[in-house]
Amino acid sequence: MQTFLIVMLGGGLGANARFWLGVWFKDRGWTEFFPWHTFLINVLGSFVLGVVAMAYEHRPAWYHFLGVGICGGFTTFSTFSLETLVMMEKDRWLAATGYAVGSVLAGIFGAWFGMKLARGA
Repeated sequence: MQTFLIVMLGGGLGANARFWLGVWFKDRGWTEFFPWHTFLINVLGSFVLGVVAMAYEHRPAWYHFLGVGICGGFTTFSTFSLETLVMMEKDRWLAATGYAVGSVLAGIFGAWFGMKLARGA
């Protein structure tokens, strides 16, 4: 039960952070032509998860709170998928392809870089 509550608390914090960061980007008009908010949220979340995975691999409560909860609530694969499809429906194939490929590659790089930093290498 304790793990459930830890993940739930972290997930709520992560989801709220994603929501307010998205609002901040949208209020500035930075998402009109490309979903920069989701791209940056997912890359940042991947980076933080890489750090957390290394730094807290032997501390499961912290990993569940920070990694599963906060990073899981902060990042969003479903929004990424929907935004890609919306761009495709609007015949913005180059943007959709760049977003899809760029998001995956940048996310993997972010996680790798976070792990590398946490290892001290």
